[in-house]
Amino acid sequence: MCARAAAASEASPLEWVRPQTFDPEKLHLGLPLLTGVTSRVLYAPLTSAAERTGCYESLKHGTYSHHQTFVRSGEWLLVQWTQHAGDENGPGQRLLVKAGRIKADRSDVDWGGDETLSELCPPAQPVRRRRSVDDNATIDSVFLSGGLEALEDGRMFLTVRLKVCDGWTDDVRYHDGAGLTEPVPDERYRAGQSTVEGRRYRWDLYWHIARYMRQVEVDERGAVRPAGPMYRIGRPPPEVLRVTPSIAKPLLPLNEPFRSARPLESAPQELRAAYAEGRRVPRCGRSPRYAPGTSKLAENGKNGLAHQTEFVRPDGSWVAVRDNLLDPATYYAAVKGRAEDVYPPARATPLFGTAMPVAGELPGGAVWLIGSNRARTETYLTLSRDGVRFDRTWSLLSLNHKGSPGVCKGDGGAQYFQAVTLGPNIWVVYSIAKEKVGITQIPVALLERLAAE
Repeated sequence: MCARAAAASEASPLEWVRPQTFDPEKLHLGLPLLTGVTSRVLYAPLTSAAERTGCYESLKHGTYSHHQTFVRSGEWLLVQWTQHAGDENGPGQRLLVKAGRIKADRSDVDWGGDETLSELCPPAQPVRRRRSVDDNATIDSVFLSGGLEALEDGRMFLTVRLKVCDGWTDDVRYHDGAGLTEPVPDERYRAGQSTVEGRRYRWDLYWHIARYMRQVEVDERGAVRPAGPMYRIGRPPPEVLRVTPSIAKPLLPLNEPFRSARPLESAPQELRAAYAEGRRVPRCGRSPRYAPGTSKLAENGKNGLAHQTEFVRPDGSWVAVRDNLLDPATYYAAVKGRAEDVYPPARATPLFGTAMPVAGELPGGAVWLIGSNRARTETYLTLSRDGVRFDRTWSLLSLNHKGSPGVCKGDGGAQYFQAVTLGPNIWVVYSIAKEKVGITQIPVALLERLAAE
């Protein structure tokens, strides 16, 4: 291989022109502030005593909020997220949703008041706080994740997965948010976080229990409510969950409506056809495409790729940007030529950041990307004219909320970004310290002007 070809093969997929004032230890990262944007809190919860009662007091109670995403349906822009009494993926985790009415000219969104906040899906087991050590003999820790899909005919379907968080592993390959279906080797499992013979058992383990769906609708006031019964997709929940070859735990009963859910095969044919074949409204956010078993791979062997975003360069090539649990202060990226291709292993880039970034394209072709520091207190936005060289960077948000204690949460600011472009604005949603839900409105024209300067 000639020297030029070797240099090209080692080049980062992205360049970041680090501003002279950039300092990861300073307020705003030492960056100039991006003015002309608007931010607000969509959801600010109250402390819950559900651990004692097994039930949430109201939609406002529970100090864990995360996994926020957008769904567009007709005149409504919906924000949905997981919510718990205080812990990430804790027993009795539920789904909440906030509906915003899109103005006719799409210039703004009216998020209303409490009437537009709904419980999208109730808890699958009684609510309690998550254990630090999973030495329990039975499974009483079912939580749920999932969300809405909107059809072009106006219908919406909710799909949820029931999961269990049980144990910790030293091998990031078993840290799979989709949920494991096979036992983990005994030597890769510990009931609590620990270090044994140099091995750090620090990644929590998730297990797939069952999958469900139901049709929902938005009423004229913005409340989201069921429009039919809950149906089970595929196999029923196991009576016993085998977490390792030597550890098996019986599953305690589920709450309604899961306990009485009928198989999807028993639903009316028209409903099943709509769910399986109905034309979906495009998702607000992309999911990079990988060959099976390759989504965590990095060229340098640090195979801990996790959250992701994706954008299209002006030349038509596609780029996935990932954070890496094994290299948590650097974004990784990979490039592919066509939408239908799969991504190769990612490479480390000069781009500073952690957790889930978000990116997109402007009408003129320039690319924007939003990321955060490791403490998740500082959020920045960077621009690139060609999707390769990011040479303009600003501070977007600086937040340091003191959150209530909980498993896998703590103090911090905006994190785990999702975005949608709607008319003249980019809307960015995020959790604040995994407790509140915030949203920022960025005028497209502002970024177009800055990209052209």
